[in-house]
Amino acid sequence: MKKNIVLADCVTDEVASLLNGLNKETDLNFECKSIIANWGSRGIFNVIKRYLMYFYITFLYFLKRDQYNYILGWQQFYALVFCFWCRIFRTKKKNKVVVINFTYKQKSGFSGRIYKWFMKTCLSGDYINFIHVPSQNYANQCSRDFNIPLSKFIVTTFGINDMYGQWKDSEKPEKIKSTDYVLAIGRSNRDYNFLLDSWQGINETLVIISDTFKPKVLPDNVLLIDDITGDGQYPFIINSKAVILPIDDGRICSGDTVLLTSMSFKKIIIVTKPSTLSEMYIKDGENGLLITKDKSSVHKVISDIFYTDKYNYIGENARNSFLTNFSREKMGRVIGQAIIG
Repeated sequence: MKKNIVLADCVTDEVASLLNGLNKETDLNFECKSIIANWGSRGIFNVIKRYLMYFYITFLYFLKRDQYNYILGWQQFYALVFCFWCRIFRTKKKNKVVVINFTYKQKSGFSGRIYKWFMKTCLSGDYINFIHVPSQNYANQCSRDFNIPLSKFIVTTFGINDMYGQWKDSEKPEKIKSTDYVLAIGRSNRDYNFLLDSWQGINETLVIISDTFKPKVLPDNVLLIDDITGDGQYPFIINSKAVILPIDDGRICSGDTVLLTSMSFKKIIIVTKPSTLSEMYIKDGENGLLITKDKSSVHKVISDIFYTDKYNYIGENARNSFLTNFSREKMGRVIGQAIIG
C-alpha cells in the first residue's frame, strides 16, 4: 500500500498538529519525513548548502516515487523541486503533490530570470495537484503570473503551534535595557527603512531583529540585533510592548509566523496595509491595528499604545482570535478537506 507523506524542513513536533488535522479529515494516515535543510541563512555557503539539500533530498524521493501516493511539501521547495525532477525526466504522473504555504518574490537581473524559469518549470504541467496560499488575492496573482488554474489553489490562513504556555514567563533578554519596547522581527519582505524613517521623533525604544538589514546609521533609541534565531526570538516577543510588521511588498505572503506567534502571545500587533497579512488576519481595532505607511500613522499608534489604555484589550482579543481561527491543526483540516474533494 502506498504511503502518504509530508516532507518537512523542520523537526517532527512542529508539524504534529498539522498531521492531526490532515488525518482527521482524510483517514490517509499521513506520516512526517523530517529532513532539515534550513539550519540558517547566514552566509552564502549556508544558502547554497540549503538549496543543494532541496535538490538532493527530493531526487532521492523522486527515485522511489512509486512508494507514495500523496506528497506534501511543508517547505514549498520539497514539493516544487520534486515536480522539477518529474518535469525534467518527463515521467508519468504517479503522485498527488501539494505545495504548502507557497510564496514567490520576483528577483532582478539574470538570477531573477533563472529563478522565474525554475518556478515556472516546477509549477507547469500536471505534476502539482494543489498549492496552498493564505490569501485569495495572492492566489489570483499567482494564477495570472504562472498561468495556473484557480481551482488548484487552496486558500486558508497559515497556522502555528500554541507555545504561549512554554514562553509566557520568560525573562526580558539581557540585550534589552529599556522598560518597554516595540519589536520588529523578521528578514523577508520587511520595509525597515520606512520604519527607521518613521521612528524619528518617537522617544520609545524600537528593537529590530534581522540578520539582513544593514543600515548605515541607527538612532540612539533603536537597537538592531542580528544573531537571534530559533527559540531565541520568543523571549523578545513575549516581553515586548507591541510588535510591528512593516511590510515591503503587500502582495507577497510573508510575516505569517511572526504575526501569529505575537497574537498567541497576547501582543498588540501593528501591521502596515495594504498587505496579505492585513487582509487575512487582522480586524483593525479588534485583534490588531492596521496603519498606512506614513510617519503620522506610526507616531499616532505608538503614542496611543504607550500613553493611553486605548488598546489594552487587543492582546486578549488577539490570543482568542488565534485559538479560534489560526491553529496549525485547523490549517491541516482545511487542506485535508480540499485535497480529498
